[in-house]
Amino acid sequence: MRNVKEKLKSWGSAAKESIFAYVRTFSITWQNGAFALLGVLLLTLLLGVVPAAQFFVTERLINAITAAIGDADWWQQVVPWLIGLIGLQTLNISVDLLREPLRLHVGANIEAWINENIVRKSNTIELTEFQTPEFQNALARARAMSGIELDEIVWWIFDSLQQLISAVTLGIVLWRYHPLLALLPMITGFASWWSGSRFAASVYNLDVEQTPQRRERDALEGILTDRGAGKEIRLYQAQDLWITRWRKLWTALIDEQQAIERRKFFAHLTIDIARGLLYACSLIFLLLEVFRGGLTVGTYIAAAAALVQLDGIWNEVTSHFQWIGNEMRRLSGDLYPFLDRGSDTLKANTGDVAASESHVNSFQPLEEPPYLRIENVSFLYPNTQVPVLNHINVTLRKGERVALVGPNGAGKTTLARVILGLYRPQRGTIYIGDVPLNEENRQEWLTHCSAVFQDFTSYHLTARENIIFGDLEHPERMETASIAGGAASVIEGLTEGYETTLGPTFGGRDLSGGEWQRLATARSFMRETPWLVVLDEPTAALDPLAEQAIYERFIERSAGRTSVLISHRLSSVRTCDRILVIDNGTIVEDGDHETLLANDGLYAQFFRAQAQWYV
Repeated sequence: MRNVKEKLKSWGSAAKESIFAYVRTFSITWQNGAFALLGVLLLTLLLGVVPAAQFFVTERLINAITAAIGDADWWQQVVPWLIGLIGLQTLNISVDLLREPLRLHVGANIEAWINENIVRKSNTIELTEFQTPEFQNALARARAMSGIELDEIVWWIFDSLQQLISAVTLGIVLWRYHPLLALLPMITGFASWWSGSRFAASVYNLDVEQTPQRRERDALEGILTDRGAGKEIRLYQAQDLWITRWRKLWTALIDEQQAIERRKFFAHLTIDIARGLLYACSLIFLLLEVFRGGLTVGTYIAAAAALVQLDGIWNEVTSHFQWIGNEMRRLSGDLYPFLDRGSDTLKANTGDVAASESHVNSFQPLEEPPYLRIENVSFLYPNTQVPVLNHINVTLRKGERVALVGPNGAGKTTLARVILGLYRPQRGTIYIGDVPLNEENRQEWLTHCSAVFQDFTSYHLTARENIIFGDLEHPERMETASIAGGAASVIEGLTEGYETTLGPTFGGRDLSGGEWQRLATARSFMRETPWLVVLDEPTAALDPLAEQAIYERFIERSAGRTSVLISHRLSSVRTCDRILVIDNGTIVEDGDHETLLANDGLYAQFFRAQAQWYV
């Protein structure tokens, strides 16, 4: 009894979710083409009564032909019904032609709606979530849903409505001769739907399970076809290794899918054989009625054709509902859950809620904060147990130039991104002056920051767009930022200057790593007066002269601004006001260059290790 209640509860919950999903789908479709939706609905209802009308006209036509045999004026009896049959067929074709452009219009709009909302939702997700396989799986499954598929759910529902109207009207006609003639096609159609739905659920569950393997397969394809990876693959002759691994993944995926398809084939074969036998029995029954004088030849032919049509209609209806069920399962399990994911608005554990609530949670543009204070901040990445930052406490004063140094993996870049507000710490609080950094003011704080990241982005767009992304509201600063970032010389070498398309994706001019880095640096200089400037290995791809020029401009432009410099080249950080040495997620040294050398700690070891190559 308990299991029955649990099943009923599960079915009720699934039905409720399904109803909400259907309503949401109709709402999205309505938003993207209300008039087209109404037009298709009216045209669909019109098509629904055409089969019954065709039965009536066909019956009258055949009876007129048999009655007019040998009559010189046969055409007066036959032609009107023939014209009527041709007219119905023309109406059927015309309505289908009218519906198609309406469907394509709405489908294109929904496609744009889905892609835009996936992008917007991705932009609200915590950046660290992008590093988890769970998010990547969810994103891959959501992106696999196209606007045409969502749009077609509504059209298939309309088509099913049309087919149901046709099935009811034809069923009423055939019921007059015997109820089983109307019921048997419905029963075989229901059996086909039930079988197909079961296998569709198995296919979807397998599809969900195979998502990580498909992502791995796609990643391998990307490696094998990527120009950057191609250098090492060819150098080390690893093509066969990657292709063999790719083929094993592909074969495993196909084998699991084929196992379900084989079971589905035998189940559907059994149903189709039963459908054929029932149809044959129905024809024999109608034939016996003709011999007994209960039916005319015209009625027999029309009824036989109606049986074929009714069986086809129920087959269409069951196929439609199977397809609708499959797509709704994907909508409810993939697209809608992704769009409903929690945004980047969860509260971090600050440990001092009362203090946070006592402050005004906004920054006053005319009153720049005198300091940035980090209190007891700890941070760890998803699916990891060891914190990358562990109880960090430090204050950065306005106008101070601070360097972060330390071994690889010590937490330097992570700390910089936490300070910028791009990562949210699991513990501790960041204060901008007296205001705690939280979800209400984080976006505002980002407008006061600028950065050049170690893993900067190379936009395969124009040179102009690569630079002005740094501050879209002030494109007039582009040339000044180009000079400051060292990109002006790169622009001079381009055939169309700032309008030159860059990168091979769209057939543009490719740049060297150092040239791309200069554009990224210029992009960071677009924001003219940021409170905080972060440079994360900003000269890693530059030659020594270009590096010196960048640092000179950086020192010049960061005057009066708080700046954080991350670099493994200790010669670059000597001029900083303070140097913070980070090791294993904690600040182990804090001081200027001379003080840290005198302390003979980790910084001194790093400095001597680098200096020996220049002495």
